Amino acid sequence: MRHTTAHIAWRNLGRNKRRTLLALGAIALGQLTLVFVNCMMAGSYGQMLRTVTGPLIGHVQIHQRDWREERAMDLTIDHVSQVEAEILALPDVQAVSSRIYAPVLAASGQKTEEPADAEPAVVIGVNVAAEASENGMLYGVEPNELPQGQSVLLGRVLANRLGVEKGRQLAVIGQDIDGFPATNLYTIGGIIDSGLDIVSNRGIVMAIGPARTLFAMPDRAHEIIVHGSDYRQAETLAQQIEQLPGLADAEVLPWRQVVPELARMIEMKSWIDLVFLAIVFIAAAAGIANTAMMSTFERTHEFGMLLALGTAPRRIVAMVIVESVILGLVGVALGSVVGTTLVVVTSHTGINYAALAGSDADAIAYAGLNISYVIHPQFEVRHVILGVMAVTITSVLASTWPALLGARLEPVEAMRS
Repeated sequence: MRHTTAHIAWRNLGRNKRRTLLALGAIALGQLTLVFVNCMMAGSYGQMLRTVTGPLIGHVQIHQRDWREERAMDLTIDHVSQVEAEILALPDVQAVSSRIYAPVLAASGQKTEEPADAEPAVVIGVNVAAEASENGMLYGVEPNELPQGQSVLLGRVLANRLGVEKGRQLAVIGQDIDGFPATNLYTIGGIIDSGLDIVSNRGIVMAIGPARTLFAMPDRAHEIIVHGSDYRQAETLAQQIEQLPGLADAEVLPWRQVVPELARMIEMKSWIDLVFLAIVFIAAAAGIANTAMMSTFERTHEFGMLLALGTAPRRIVAMVIVESVILGLVGVALGSVVGTTLVVVTSHTGINYAALAGSDADAIAYAGLNISYVIHPQFEVRHVILGVMAVTITSVLASTWPALLGARLEPVEAMRS
């Protein structure tokens, strides 16, 4: 019986091909929008999340109190080796990296007839091994270019301003933690393109050992970046770190508190998913309700004859509802196929927001981060599943009233119409 009902329902969709195609188009367009836009948002927010919780901010940041506002050289975390060991002993910690930040003047160290122009810069002393791993500041840098000893990395923008290149000498002039002059010559081991604004525009990245020597900061650091096993548990991890005895006077911040605006933007994704899911509901409801209602009115005579021949009213209800569900599922299948195809293609090519707006910019700088304009959609099968569920439920709800109207017809009156 179910097979017969489904067969009749499928046949009835072909009675008015134009109406059926319009309904299919509306449902398919709604599902395509849900799949493609939400997958694009998933790629965008996923990229933003990786940038935010990556090398600059991490999952948890540790500083001396007031350092983030003042950036004073003497606001340091002391006994860093011991503190790092205590943090690494926590069960959910995957990586710890200490950093030194020191404002300096930088100039080409090559001897020329005219004195070289100096540019403001920031020396960033880092744990090279930790920063060369995934989520580190130096991830992706060639091993032979990693800073060590008197070799440093220079941000691309700073290198262009100074007019220097790999292999040249770099003069660094600054002050140590006690206010005494701190100067030295270094070799530029490489030029780095970074997603971190401070590195690209002003960064001189050197190993933390030579940085501590230059600025008289033995076993000290301005910042400790911690990566845990799950960015969603950053608050819990921060609470555990705060309890460590070596950090009684330190400021321990999960990433959401460091960049609250970006955190709110990332968390908006769930609301965007709901908005486009609502679009699918509306498209399906409009298309299916119209089709089911018109089909019921057009088939009044047919329903009357079936009822007169002894067909149970529930069979009439089943025919109309199954017809609507088939219509909805075919539409959502078409939208899913087209939407998934677009996602797969653009996940490789990327979508450049700036190019669409007529700009040639690659990224936007915000909160010290360079957030790329090029978005690579990320396919998530749950969007397809949500669309199928939404359309199925909508199909049943939208066709129930027309189905009941058909089942309640008086056979004699219906056959006369």
